[in-house]
Amino acid sequence: MTKHQNRTLGAFEKTFWLLDQIDSKDFALAAEVEGRESADEWRKAVNLVQKRHPNLTARIGIDEFKRPYIEHVDSLVIPLKVIEIDDDFKWEEVVEKELATRFNTQEGPLFRVIVLQKPKETVLILAANHTLADGSSLMYLFRDLLEAVTGKIPRELAPQKSNDETLGLSEDNPMRDHENSAYEFKKLDAVYPKVESIKFSSRQTSQILERARLEQTTVHGAICAAVVIAGRKLRKEWNDKKIELISPICSRKALQLDDNCGLNITTHPVYFEPEEKLSFWDIARFAKSGLNGTETKEHIENYLGFFRSLTFNSADIQKMVDILKEAFNHQIMVTNLVKVKYNTDFGKLKLKSIYGPMVRSGKGMEQTIGAVSTNGHLCLTNTSDTPITGLLAEMQTLLAEACI
Repeated sequence: MTKHQNRTLGAFEKTFWLLDQIDSKDFALAAEVEGRESADEWRKAVNLVQKRHPNLTARIGIDEFKRPYIEHVDSLVIPLKVIEIDDDFKWEEVVEKELATRFNTQEGPLFRVIVLQKPKETVLILAANHTLADGSSLMYLFRDLLEAVTGKIPRELAPQKSNDETLGLSEDNPMRDHENSAYEFKKLDAVYPKVESIKFSSRQTSQILERARLEQTTVHGAICAAVVIAGRKLRKEWNDKKIELISPICSRKALQLDDNCGLNITTHPVYFEPEEKLSFWDIARFAKSGLNGTETKEHIENYLGFFRSLTFNSADIQKMVDILKEAFNHQIMVTNLVKVKYNTDFGKLKLKSIYGPMVRSGKGMEQTIGAVSTNGHLCLTNTSDTPITGLLAEMQTLLAEACI
């Protein structure tokens, strides 16, 4: 099995790489774990998991045609920090610092691991650059790390193809553009997003799931309804605005992909008009219906086709960056990993909850709601440079009232 992929980026990978030249496209997930392990054992586990996933040992190079490509470098070591903390320490503060610390994609690697050691528990934080990973990637990395640190040797995976190649689409064509080939990579200003989190009881989580089914919608639809209503209530300038809400859609099932670490998502907007005075569950159903057909191979191919037209077949990086500067003006993103799909009991360590994804999804003014359920508990996060105070608490109240 070759580990040396050294391929050009697919269209959406290249889009995230270009967006990273404008603004940070780093993100993180956090996991609460019952139990502890030594720093040496975590180092060994990180090294084993790095061998499993080729994208964990890669950087982004630029070839002679100004095309970004994945370069496998055996000497790259994933940074690991192990920090002793007390029970009252807020892990969200560490995530904020990690999101403010940009990855250098030209040097790599594009991942970091932070282990916060409480007296009897552990918080694992995984940070990554979006070019080569998505939220599901990091969710599976938690499993792989917990298996490795408790004695299981992970099986190595083959390098993941781009979604373009999986669909049989051609790679980015080499183009000579002597007039516009110069591009200066600038050191961008740091960003300082704030992160908040909330954990629902198992009873309330179950109530939301059951009521959403009864109302012929989904938990995702209910979360969308809650954030739109709460956002309009707490941010008055949204009252007379059309709200654009973006949802990332996982492409792994449609493309029959494994648990490899890679970028395997599309995104899709749903628009909420200000004059529409709908009930909570009407809004939830509207949010669900707006995503119909997005989990199909055809949708993925059309989606990639759009970004291929924007980012392929040109050596003019500056032109592509300028086009993308005008994109992603949404007010809300709801990035929902749905639920943990693996056993959470790893013997001496037990996965309790996962939070995230925590990411700046637009230009800093947006509210990015991360959602994932673990062991029957829904956890929500909000990440924003300009957070709406009390947004998650208001969403929880709205969801509780809607389930009465």
